[in-house]
Amino acid sequence: MGDLFDLGHVAQLHEIQRARLKRGKPGIGREVEELIRRLTSGGVAGESLEPWAFQAKRYFEMGVGREIGITHFEKYLETIPKTPPQLCLPDKDFPLLVLVEPRLPLKMLCALGNIDFDGDDSTFQPWDAQCRKPRHPIWIRMQPGRKNRGRSVADCRESFTQNELGLTALQGVSAYIQHPKIVTDRGYTDGYAMDLPGSVFHGDRALAAHLRVLHGRAELNWAGISADPNPDCGSASCRKF
Repeated sequence: MGDLFDLGHVAQLHEIQRARLKRGKPGIGREVEELIRRLTSGGVAGESLEPWAFQAKRYFEMGVGREIGITHFEKYLETIPKTPPQLCLPDKDFPLLVLVEPRLPLKMLCALGNIDFDGDDSTFQPWDAQCRKPRHPIWIRMQPGRKNRGRSVADCRESFTQNELGLTALQGVSAYIQHPKIVTDRGYTDGYAMDLPGSVFHGDRALAAHLRVLHGRAELNWAGISADPNPDCGSASCRKF
């Protein structure tokens, strides 16, 4: 596909919207408006940014800054901590660096990140005190759970090391926003979804948060922690410091 935008792209957007409406999902007007706003305001990340700022830029371009009352990227960046030195080192057990943005309701962050979520901030609760939602943006090192494929959430929790915590719903959403290839479409034979052991369904601790992509749409929901192990799923976790 070339660099020029043409009527073919318009037709594709129309088909995407029509498919979503058939599934009872909202249209894509807000997402298209956000893209136009980014392009007309110079909001696309450039090569001049410091490496730690790229993930902050991703959130700002999505509209997080606007939703918390910050209209300029430089001001938003001032609210983001620089990556701690210990997290900048290569880590084979937790290879992905993720900026977690907690200042929006989870449902709103999902909407900005094109993740379907039928719940709200009361849907999930922390598995334990160590999995509480932070008040300010933080950096984590995480692994997406592929090494745990075919194991239940309960089994993975039992085997986590002393320096390991199950990923929460917020951390999983943040990870997908920054690294969308960590889950793949389960509508295909090689699809993969993430279990998020750090968050459990409110009122039923036997259900844990779960992030998947199905037929092109990302979705945050929940699944049983002791269900028969699914080879398409694995428990994600982060390093505890």
